Amino acid sequence: MNSSYFREVTNRKRSGFSGLMILMVGVTILIGLFIWINMVSSPFACFQGTAKDRYSDPNAYPWEEGHLFIRGALDGYDMGGRRPPFRSQPQFTNLLNYSAVVYAGEDKYGRIEMEVCDDGDVRASWSGEFQIMGKRYQAIKPKSPGRREMNMFFGNYAPLKVYEDENGKDRSKLYVITQGIFELKDLSGEGGIKNVAFITCWIDKDLRAEGRLSIPSFAEQGMLIFNWGPVGPVEE
Repeated sequence: MNSSYFREVTNRKRSGFSGLMILMVGVTILIGLFIWINMVSSPFACFQGTAKDRYSDPNAYPWEEGHLFIRGALDGYDMGGRRPPFRSQPQFTNLLNYSAVVYAGEDKYGRIEMEVCDDGDVRASWSGEFQIMGKRYQAIKPKSPGRREMNMFFGNYAPLKVYEDENGKDRSKLYVITQGIFELKDLSGEGGIKNVAFITCWIDKDLRAEGRLSIPSFAEQGMLIFNWGPVGPVEE
């Protein structure tokens, strides 16, 4: 009887030991799988390849790209402009100044002015008189470009966003994104419109810029997207 009891206790120990081994093997596999997934999706992976693609949706609207601003983050990784452009992208050590008409088709909607610093900071403004949806508006040019006034936009360039069109990807272009509050005065005296907007562009290897003025919602009529450029930098 003692022998039978001894065998039963031994079998229980072996069974408990086997269960512990299976659990340890399972945990080891899960840890290894987690490390592998983290390495594949890490933003510190090689820039070339598909690991970066999910960080750079070329079809995203600017209001969906908060992670591209300085101190913005995606998966805990700063996607903003506090980094030099990649070697394939435009290289510059001075301030780039742009001035361009805003347009949609044959219609014009004021003017964009933009300054791009080599440290990643960008500021832009929107001003002019124009007609939208049958009404005449005026966007007053900011008096102090360094302050957060109406119609001033602040942001940065974002080297990690990749340009893409029907011809495929072009990693040589540098993306710029800014955000601000615009205010349009209704020249008929009926008030005005104030809301958030984004000024964005791509800068190519020749330092020419082409971009958009994007308004998520205009007078509850839906979004408006205007174009500007391509233009080269203004020589001071």
